[in-house]
Amino acid sequence: MPVSLVLGHAWRGEPQYHARAMRRSLLVSALLLAACGTEAPTDPTLPFAPAGPTAAPDPSKPGPFPVGVTTVTLQDPSRKDKDGNPRPLVTEIWYPATDAAKGKPGASYDIRSLMTPEELAEIQGITVPILHTFAVRDAPPRLLSAPYPLVIFSHGKDAVRWQSTFYTVTLASHGYVVAAPDHTGDLLADVLHGANPLGAASTAQSFWDRALDVEFLITHFTSLAQGDPLYGMIDGAKVGVTGHSFGGLTSLRVAAQDSRVKAIVPMAPASADLAFIDMPTGYTLSTPTLLEAAHADKTLPWDQNAAPTWKRLSGPRGLLDITNAGHFTFSDLCSFDLTDVAQKVGSNLAPGVDVGKALSDGCLPPAPPASVAHPIIDFFAIGFFNWQLRGSSGSKALLTQAHADALAKNVAVFTNAF
Repeated sequence: MPVSLVLGHAWRGEPQYHARAMRRSLLVSALLLAACGTEAPTDPTLPFAPAGPTAAPDPSKPGPFPVGVTTVTLQDPSRKDKDGNPRPLVTEIWYPATDAAKGKPGASYDIRSLMTPEELAEIQGITVPILHTFAVRDAPPRLLSAPYPLVIFSHGKDAVRWQSTFYTVTLASHGYVVAAPDHTGDLLADVLHGANPLGAASTAQSFWDRALDVEFLITHFTSLAQGDPLYGMIDGAKVGVTGHSFGGLTSLRVAAQDSRVKAIVPMAPASADLAFIDMPTGYTLSTPTLLEAAHADKTLPWDQNAAPTWKRLSGPRGLLDITNAGHFTFSDLCSFDLTDVAQKVGSNLAPGVDVGKALSDGCLPPAPPASVAHPIIDFFAIGFFNWQLRGSSGSKALLTQAHADALAKNVAVFTNAF
């Protein structure tokens, strides 16, 4: 799986988790709620109803909730990092925020902050675009309408936790707490700095580590102690997992071994034959699954990956094929015009970093532009979670070929076994 330089949106010097400030915000909210009586089951201040038994908003567009984002560095004491300390997991969390977030500038990400001075010198004079989102850094969490389903997002190989914010931020706006870890030892920064050797041994280790990372996060976020900034925000009975590429494979693996996972959305994953490699012969996954992939994927070709994965699913399932898309269509990469970066940098930054190759696998014609592909990706992924995790039967009814064609004619093919 080739590495894409521009998938990296994580960096040093980012704002950290302002726990004390968020606790104050939650305390004020709790006092106000106590003064007004029992918390209302619905939120009349929202512009429209979120997905639920009686509502099915358009999942291709932002949902009714403002979105906050914060960063935590968690540690798994059951596993050791190479330095002997507990395994660290820097995790980005997007969540429904209060109306205080409205009108505030959203968080932006600059890949250059990930680089060393030497790496920055390599791209001097090249305009590297900045990723903008509408999620507001450390906005107060919205207790009204809580608790919300939890969805863990797993990034691709040698990528970063916010590689697909077009999806994770929009998902949070529909009423989810979305947590995306940096999978330590399998990051773009590691490759750039020469700290992550590419090869089968490294990939195999990441395969086991990633699933444990996700399971650790599920345990952490579904058992928050009173006083935690997100306490009361998460419904531990409604957990989903999603991810891109290696992260899609991770979602399949976790679903196969953790019954807490109620639905998954793998995007352009490696074959489920790998995810289920140690399962009994003939094993099929009964967890509800929405598989998204592309027939034109050059990194993980359809016939060797999406096709066999579909055959290993036995529960309620759907298959979205964005036919002319590529592997990186499912990331923020295709939102940028990076031709200049590809021409001037190419694969000079580090072994395995080839911007041009990544651009040609989903970000250039005949692949649909991000403005066309991303709403389709969101529509089916978020619609599926709305059905499975928010109990919206109306959202299930949206998951049809007719709705795919309404978004963009002759771009995607949808198959389901609901």
